[in-house]
Amino acid sequence: MLKKAVFVGAMCLAFTGVCLQAGTLVLGEPPKTGNCDPFGCPTFFGLGTYQQVYLNSAFPGAMTIDDLTFFQAINNGGTPASGTFTLTFSYTSAAPGDLDLTNAANNIGAGSEGFFTGTLPAMTAEGNLDLLTFSGTPFVYDPADGNLLLTVTVTGSKNTTPYLYLDQADSTAVTSDAYFGAVNGGNDPGLVTAFEYTSPSGTATPEPASLLLVLAGIGLIAYRRRRRAS
Repeated sequence: MLKKAVFVGAMCLAFTGVCLQAGTLVLGEPPKTGNCDPFGCPTFFGLGTYQQVYLNSAFPGAMTIDDLTFFQAINNGGTPASGTFTLTFSYTSAAPGDLDLTNAANNIGAGSEGFFTGTLPAMTAEGNLDLLTFSGTPFVYDPADGNLLLTVTVTGSKNTTPYLYLDQADSTAVTSDAYFGAVNGGNDPGLVTAFEYTSPSGTATPEPASLLLVLAGIGLIAYRRRRRAS
């Protein structure tokens, strides 16, 4: 689970869309809006598969991905949907904003490995944020081999209202999505995502003193945007 960082992380996220902390990488600009797919409302469009691609140049180098976290900056009481969710990592030649929307299999390249299978974990609180964190089978990723693709398949799902909305990035510069089911679509900004990682040798990267400040920064940015929008 995400642990403590420094405020510069929020500034990095705000101005570049990419934030590197020791042991934690957050991809996605400050959230523009929320998205309830795939973890909050999968039955709304009969979702069967959701995909999200991450630009390889946004990663600092080869790493082992241990945990995956998504953010709900403003808590609307939303809860994760029920059902079985399978998260798989692979490489892809598709770029953010250019996923194939006709067939999810066309986006999946080499190195496909399962990361998580089961019901969605409970939300956890960090400061003014609620987090959805997956701890899975570590996946070794080398950005030199291509962009990173996350594929989420959903079976036996049922929505629970109010829907869980997770923060969606402000552009497709670093990450974008695709969804397949009763309706296919996507190439919209993907969910803001935090990767907790270790070095390829398995040595944990030292963590700084306080990632709570980064989380607070993300929440503050989201709050200000939504307040202006209202």
